[in-house]
Amino acid sequence: MCTRHFLLAIVVTATGLAGAGATPFPSRSANSSLPSPERIIGWVSQPSDRGSIDIIWTCLFTIFICTYTVLCLNVPSEDETTFNIVCRRLFWMALAIIGPEFVLTYASGQWGTAKESVHLFHQAGYDKWSLRHGFFADMGGFLLVPKDGRAFRITSKHLHYLIQRKYLEYPDITKEELWDKSKQDTITKVITCFQISYLVLQCVGRAVQGLEITTMELSALAIVVCTILTSICWLRKPLDVRTPIKLHMEFPIEQVLCEAGDAAAKPFRQTPLDFVDDLCPSWGLNVQTFMRMPTTPYERPITRFGNDRFPNLKGYQEVFLCFATLAYAAIHLAGWNFSFPTKPELILWRVSSMFLFGNTVLFWVCETTSSWYRNGRWQRLFYRAYDPSKLEDVEKARLARQDRQVPKVLPLKWEFWSIFPLAVTYGAARGYLIAEVFLGLRSLEPSAYSNVDWSAFIPHV
Repeated sequence: MCTRHFLLAIVVTATGLAGAGATPFPSRSANSSLPSPERIIGWVSQPSDRGSIDIIWTCLFTIFICTYTVLCLNVPSEDETTFNIVCRRLFWMALAIIGPEFVLTYASGQWGTAKESVHLFHQAGYDKWSLRHGFFADMGGFLLVPKDGRAFRITSKHLHYLIQRKYLEYPDITKEELWDKSKQDTITKVITCFQISYLVLQCVGRAVQGLEITTMELSALAIVVCTILTSICWLRKPLDVRTPIKLHMEFPIEQVLCEAGDAAAKPFRQTPLDFVDDLCPSWGLNVQTFMRMPTTPYERPITRFGNDRFPNLKGYQEVFLCFATLAYAAIHLAGWNFSFPTKPELILWRVSSMFLFGNTVLFWVCETTSSWYRNGRWQRLFYRAYDPSKLEDVEKARLARQDRQVPKVLPLKWEFWSIFPLAVTYGAARGYLIAEVFLGLRSLEPSAYSNVDWSAFIPHV
């Protein structure tokens, strides 16, 4: 019955159009090879407007492909399922969207550790050790198989220690062989570069021509800038390595520990070589433990290295990370004079952007203060200013403590509770900015739907 009514409606509509002398399509003669009199002659310009779906698709697809391609996660456990690996990747993709500066922080830390490993190995005479080797080792790419005991992952510092003391031969693996284990997708990288270029040019072109830039485009631009800096840090890190390289040691691990002396006397927490590198500080091993939260993996020795190790940067590396995180926060301030649907939304955007930038500044103040305390810089600065005669003794005591591998409890209580309110207010501000990105699309200025006139950028007479 419904089908018959539907067909009847089509017939009536077609009859009405024919009776009115209108046709839905241009009429064609019996000889279809002849041109229609309604054909359009000449060059036709692109429509000067865009729709809401164009804005949403461009921004969301660019964010997705950026966060998907930038991630270079550490080697998973050998018995880990594909489901767990995919879930971990999705979690880090979400983190790269919600807080891309956190992923940048971890990436810069891995970059700094890899550079430090290059310095150590070159000092020891192993000139073929490269950044790629350092990244591969610190991501859990080497599995040490001792003569006794269970196999476990080792970092570049572990490997350097074992090689220097003749427990292990230097792994004769070229950087080309390591890169062969990487699963870099060139096509995806090209698409990502195209999408990033398109978004950046769109924002620049719209700013130059005075067209409205939406908050979604501004937020996508901030994420893209942070993602580009993250990819620079991970430029030499192999991607999506699933299986480690096994290094067989002809000595029992007990011998290594006994010959290490008092430094290795305490029970290990992560690996038997904790006295060389205990994988700290990190979010999972330090902050979650401090907050009495469970941390994975549960097995010991640890079956994989976490991706959340905090950076221990020095000099220009720390300055780079500081300015990079401030640049990400500052991009949101560019929407200070944007047009919003309501006045309260404009005020909330300004307040949230200021909190984002201000909290980042305060975080660096707190982190620098605590870092200087842990490294003894405040103490050296005090004695240099008030009692220079004791400076040499203070420095000797610090070096002796460092040689004895005396650990400090991290995080410091005052450090945690000073950063905690910053983290809470930061999360609230970031949450509103994300919500406003979508809420603001309900009411936009007319120029937000106008396309950039690219022909205006072409020199002409």
